[in-house]
Amino acid sequence: MSPARRAELFSVVHELLSDVGYERLTFDAVAARARTSKATLYRQWGSKSGLVIAALTQDDARHPPLIQNAGAISLDDAFAQLAQADRVSDRDLRMAFTLLQAASNDPDFAAALRRAIIQPLVDELVAVFETAADRGTIVRDSPLFARLAHVILTDLAFHPLLDGQKGSQASREELFRTVIRPALSFADRENP
Repeated sequence: MSPARRAELFSVVHELLSDVGYERLTFDAVAARARTSKATLYRQWGSKSGLVIAALTQDDARHPPLIQNAGAISLDDAFAQLAQADRVSDRDLRMAFTLLQAASNDPDFAAALRRAIIQPLVDELVAVFETAADRGTIVRDSPLFARLAHVILTDLAFHPLLDGQKGSQASREELFRTVIRPALSFADRENP
């Protein structure tokens, strides 16, 4: 399958996810709308979850890392970059809820979603914390680093729903100043 044809097919998957949701998205519907055979879809991706994850991750090049030059900048500079991020559109938020609903009903899809999309983002943020710990600017606490990565990603993805307002640079700066930074400073609370 050519890259252009693959992109067209993945566009159909995105449309169907938006139109009917994950549960009602079928290989029949994708095949009909993309003018391909259901057998081709099964041969290429094996399952609905495989096809959807491939469609969601197909264009990773257009999604740059959360933090540019993460290993070369300070933790505060990394936080500043994250605060400036304006990544989640209303469409993306709707898609996130569609995917969360699907994950709550399909454990295999949930595992694939975590493995392909969520865990790489968590790993990226944890690496920023680990680099700061290597530099001695914070105490190493890997379990805390993972939990804080989850907090940051949740805020970036769902702040508009939770707060009723579009996430802003000011609200993200407040998160880093009042929650993330103090938690990192408090990490040595039990270390002698």
